[in-house]
Amino acid sequence: MQGYNGLKYFLTVVAVCMRIAYNINKGDGWKAIAWVFSSVAAIFGTYWDLVFDWGLLQRHSKNRWLRDKLLVPHKSVYFGAMVSSKRRNQKKIIPAVDKS
Repeated sequence: MQGYNGLKYFLTVVAVCMRIAYNINKGDGWKAIAWVFSSVAAIFGTYWDLVFDWGLLQRHSKNRWLRDKLLVPHKSVYFGAMVSSKRRNQKKIIPAVDKS
């Protein structure tokens, strides 16, 4: 399980390296590679954070899509945290886009 968690960080490092390579070389190939690695890192990171780190998105939980034991009584807090996490991880993808 720790290997998969390490993969999350490895993908982020590779995505940053590909964005640096794209910024230096400015080729369409580097742009595509930066997009792919940034997208994969953001998706994998979001999934890992929500499911494994926070224990959310549990389909068969007594609290639908949340975990069984909730520390905060308001379920909306957890759904807000999921949206917030997704937005934070989207910021990893957006810099890969060349605005020029």
